[in-house]
Amino acid sequence: MELQIVSKGSGKYSVTDSNNRLLYQITKARKMFGNPVTTLSDVSGYTLYTMKRISTKRKPEYEIQLNDKFFMKVLCKSMFIDPSIQFEGDVIYELKGKEHIHFELYRNDTVIGSLDMAKQVNHELIYQLVFDDQYFDDFFPFFAVAVDKCFGEMNR
Repeated sequence: MELQIVSKGSGKYSVTDSNNRLLYQITKARKMFGNPVTTLSDVSGYTLYTMKRISTKRKPEYEIQLNDKFFMKVLCKSMFIDPSIQFEGDVIYELKGKEHIHFELYRNDTVIGSLDMAKQVNHELIYQLVFDDQYFDDFFPFFAVAVDKCFGEMNR
């Protein structure tokens, strides 16, 4: 399966499939108190997952929630040398790379796909997520969002 996650600036993304059909919208909403929350919604506007920053350390950490309950923790493991991001939940996913523009996607230490970044003409970033169909889950677009939040400014 192939997904394209296109940055629309200021925390907005659109997610399309290989046939260019819109599947999801990702937006950043500011809550009254606390951190901004990034939401993943389907095309009808129904919120599937939310992601918020839980640490102010140098290496960012996020929490993904499903129905306002903990689902997965996102940890930026390495920022510069061999950049990597780990997604810890019932299953552990990890994005590992040698540079900030290409990552291999691991599921419990098995490679299941890749995530590549490219710059558009307007300097916004586009992410290409390719993975085996049998592993698909609705939260997968957050892989690209996590890379954008951790490494996006370096790549712009």
